[in-house]
Amino acid sequence: MKHKWLLIPALLVALVGGVAAALTAAPSQNSGPVAAMPLIFSTYPEGGHAHVSVDSVRKDGRPRILAASPGGTLTLTGLLGSQKTQETVSVARFRISCWVSNNISYTPYQRVVLPPHLDPTVHPETLPVTGTMTVPPCTSTARTPDGAYSGSICIVVGAREGGDLGATCEKFLITDGVLPGPELPAVGAAGLVPLWRAVTEAELKSLEEKGAYSLTRGLEGKYFFPTREQAENFKRLAEERGWGTYVVTEAQIEARYLAKAESVAAAGEGPAYFLRARFMNLVKLIRIIR
Repeated sequence: MKHKWLLIPALLVALVGGVAAALTAAPSQNSGPVAAMPLIFSTYPEGGHAHVSVDSVRKDGRPRILAASPGGTLTLTGLLGSQKTQETVSVARFRISCWVSNNISYTPYQRVVLPPHLDPTVHPETLPVTGTMTVPPCTSTARTPDGAYSGSICIVVGAREGGDLGATCEKFLITDGVLPGPELPAVGAAGLVPLWRAVTEAELKSLEEKGAYSLTRGLEGKYFFPTREQAENFKRLAEERGWGTYVVTEAQIEARYLAKAESVAAAGEGPAYFLRARFMNLVKLIRIIR
């Protein structure tokens, strides 16, 4: 869910697979960077577990709900950019809260100097902002079309400290016991991890031409299974449902990179990894199984 506030002139733009809010504060009279509200881009968890409650992995849609344990930690990264033609400055921090608006906590503010956006034909350059928070003991659960959730974790931004103007949020769900999805490697782990993916004929053609996995416009990432059996089962299921012809592929990724991916439980299709755009050039295609 993304919350949007408007201040003075506001512009809504669709970027990076989501709707980003662009709000601009009054220009600074001082020399140096202008204080301005940046665009708010996608946020994503690092090493976070996610439960896909609605979508199929066939669509490669972003995971909907993070699954978390009370007292555990979540690390979230936000990508900030500006459409102003001069260098601008903003502040950002992260907020975590239960959906009934209690147990609210924040990370310290981080100052971000955003580069000028001089070419309107390309996306603005973005800078990452990362924060780590402790999951509160939320006791109530809300129901939405995306599934149940316990609270939200957000990046909030503004032109100055204490002047939060907009936010982009991820929902999270408190779970009992084991988190859904396959276990992720430990941060800094060594070695290679095998991955398996069933691809459509169109994706197969791209793989044969490029020798690597890639994303088409509008997609934020791709799902990979931890076992060949899962990919074979998904191939069979997809073809039985008339989704087209699928081919199983084998890939590898270094464990230290997979440690920062998302472990998911896809609706009806079992545990999988969701690898976002920044991982695509780290996944090595091993073979196409015909």
